Amino acid sequence: MSIERVPGTGAGTFSKAVIVSGPGRTVYVSGNISPNGSMAEQANGCIDEIEAALRAAGGSLEHVVRITAWLTGLDEYGEYNRVRGERFGANPPASAAVQVAGLLRGAVIEIDAVAFIPD
Repeated sequence: MSIERVPGTGAGTFSKAVIVSGPGRTVYVSGNISPNGSMAEQANGCIDEIEAALRAAGGSLEHVVRITAWLTGLDEYGEYNRVRGERFGANPPASAAVQVAGLLRGAVIEIDAVAFIPD
């Protein structure tokens, strides 16, 4: 099994592409919110929930190959980008960010993920 990450440009907190090959399981993690606190606190809370779901499936954040962040405003994208870089470090997933009109429970960010866990 192999996960190959094609580096992104700029800040480098995401991969331009992630190539997965070999036997394993693909895990789709539902969108997660953490509606209390600043953008950084909420983003960390979302990623904590993703990490917990992956642990339950026998994986970790290093197995994440793609995330989508849904933000209620792009003015704090830089703060989210910083958190994403800290949390994924040397294993950045492919990533997309979308501005939306609103999220459940007043959250400012929701993040979902796709992971590949080798057999």
